[in-house]
Amino acid sequence: MKKRFLAAFLCFALLLSGCSGKPGNPTTPGTTGQEDTGFGDALEDTGIYDGYFETPTEELTIEWISGTKDAYRLEGSTLIFTAVTEDTVYALSGQFQGNIRIDVGDDYKFDLELNGFAMVSTTDSPICILSGDEVAIQAKKDTQNYIYDMRPIVDENKSNQYDAAIYATVDLEIGGKGALTLVSERNQGIHTKDDLQVQNLTLTVACLDNALKGNDSVQIEGGQTTLIASAGDCIKTSNSHISDKGKQKGTITICGGTHTLYAACDGIDAAYDVWIEDSTTILNIYTDKYSNYSKEVAGNSSDSNFIRFTSNRYYYSVKYYNSEADYVWVNATYHSTVSGGRNSYYYYAYPKMPQYAKQQFFIYETEAQQGQDQVYLVMSDYLTPNTGCDTFALTSRGNQLSYTWTNYTTKIQEGGFGGPGGGFPGGPNDGNSDKGDHSTKGIKAANEIVIYDGLVNIQAYDDAIHANNDEDLENGATPLGNVTILGGTVTVYSNDDGIHADGLLSIQAGTVTVSNAYEGMEGMQVQISGGNVSIYCQDDGINATTSTGTAIAISGGNVYIYCTGDGIDANTRTADVGIVFSGGRTVVISNSGMNSALDTENGYTYTGGIVVAIMPRGGMSNEAAHCDRFTSIGKMEQISLTSGQYLLVGIGSATAAIQMPVSLSAVVVVLGDKNAKLQSAATTDLNLDPNGVGWDTTGKA
Repeated sequence: MKKRFLAAFLCFALLLSGCSGKPGNPTTPGTTGQEDTGFGDALEDTGIYDGYFETPTEELTIEWISGTKDAYRLEGSTLIFTAVTEDTVYALSGQFQGNIRIDVGDDYKFDLELNGFAMVSTTDSPICILSGDEVAIQAKKDTQNYIYDMRPIVDENKSNQYDAAIYATVDLEIGGKGALTLVSERNQGIHTKDDLQVQNLTLTVACLDNALKGNDSVQIEGGQTTLIASAGDCIKTSNSHISDKGKQKGTITICGGTHTLYAACDGIDAAYDVWIEDSTTILNIYTDKYSNYSKEVAGNSSDSNFIRFTSNRYYYSVKYYNSEADYVWVNATYHSTVSGGRNSYYYYAYPKMPQYAKQQFFIYETEAQQGQDQVYLVMSDYLTPNTGCDTFALTSRGNQLSYTWTNYTTKIQEGGFGGPGGGFPGGPNDGNSDKGDHSTKGIKAANEIVIYDGLVNIQAYDDAIHANNDEDLENGATPLGNVTILGGTVTVYSNDDGIHADGLLSIQAGTVTVSNAYEGMEGMQVQISGGNVSIYCQDDGINATTSTGTAIAISGGNVYIYCTGDGIDANTRTADVGIVFSGGRTVVISNSGMNSALDTENGYTYTGGIVVAIMPRGGMSNEAAHCDRFTSIGKMEQISLTSGQYLLVGIGSATAAIQMPVSLSAVVVVLGDKNAKLQSAATTDLNLDPNGVGWDTTGKA
């Protein structure tokens, strides 16, 4: 019988298993080799149903530990704890089919210890906490404990029903040094209307909606958590008021421990701040299609893979298959020529899809300006519930095809679709259109995100890290919209912005890597004063949106950018302060003739540090020299660079070696030495960092 419930979750993983693209090319802007694929083992392998039962085989044992004796009663299948006259502790072991209600008044603390306990509820919230000064549920050391909420979906607007497996109206602590597994197949996991603390234990929550929700706050300290929200957020707060005691509500804090979040929507969604603290913190977040457990999102989002052909005329057929023995070939049909924009389109009909196949294809052919045809086969997934996923192959009929793979989010490779400017043929790309219908961010806060330390890894369909300032807080204040990184190691992979701050984006220390993004980092203002920053993206590497004052300030640290938009883009119109370089070492490579490695509206300022900016000749390359005293502090030179080889730059007594990720007929701008020496080399003796950059500051070449 266990398998019947398991199947409901297994289909979540199947819904996304066919949505991944081809592995990224490490030399393509926007990737460092990570795969565009989902994460999370099959649920049958996780052991979440190990404690499930239909008929109890072990007797429920209720043990009084301390405080008020006999403060419970059993009414039918409901165990009620009530009327305590002092701080009280009880323990449960064995199996129980029913519900637990804790309604002990507002004056005393109540602890419920789980000591090898399993419960199944099909009619009500398994554990409902209606009163208590503070209530704690503790998993005792060396014990395995299970809670199963098997009810239908609950209408959260009905006052007599509670839509979480553990629901509380008071401050709630979930802790202990044992293990607790909670499954809520159609509702929320753990929800309190006040503060939620999770401390030290090994906690697994698999649910439909929010895994952990504390309206006022959520704090996780130590332990190990695995949170699966198949159609909602993993960790959420909803209030940003000030409490009667003057405490700000709405903050989510993670301090120590190892925590893995699989969310169909946002991994962390805070009504106020998010704080990531302590060097022992390990936080992994996967959202939308990057979580193999996502359910609802899979029906709303699609992943498109493009096969790009550079041959003239040919015929092709598509192979749909579910297995090696279950497949069918379908020939494409040529359609008429349609003119549009600067290109002509040679349309082919949809290959007719067999009823059992779960994917649809369309194809169009464009005549490139160079005289060759560029053809794109676009695969979109339209998956239906409770089905497997098909894959496909493609072959030619009568012609030899030359083609390359790319994904929608990396379509700007080698100049982009439709020639210069990117986008589909007929017009430039005016923004990232690879977005879902709802928020699927890694970490989101309505006010501020601060990462003090720890190891943070995010793979998100939407922005990986995002701080808002677009709506007033419930406390009456205007939100900051700031993202601050003070240390730790942060690695993000996103289909939209890597790190986005509506206010100030500040990196002061640590290692920050945007391994894939549409736009790498964006803020109203961006400040980098320390640390190691690496950005791989399709559009701008760093973008600041303010129209007045200093937009981007780099005063320290090591910065590396490889992109196919502007490398560093400042939109302020204040003269000479769009970008201010005063320290650090910056390498920027823009692989686009329509953009600049350094782009400002009204110039930039250089007072210190080393900057090497590389971009194709022509286009907007002159923007990179838009400095009020460029001839006294910088040099611009043309040089041919080959992918895999090295650009050696002599800057005063220092030497930089930069391994080229792409071949360019380049313009190189160097800031820090007007007599800088540039050369291309096949080898270098310098030790290179993961970005292929090495420095020698001893004066030796």
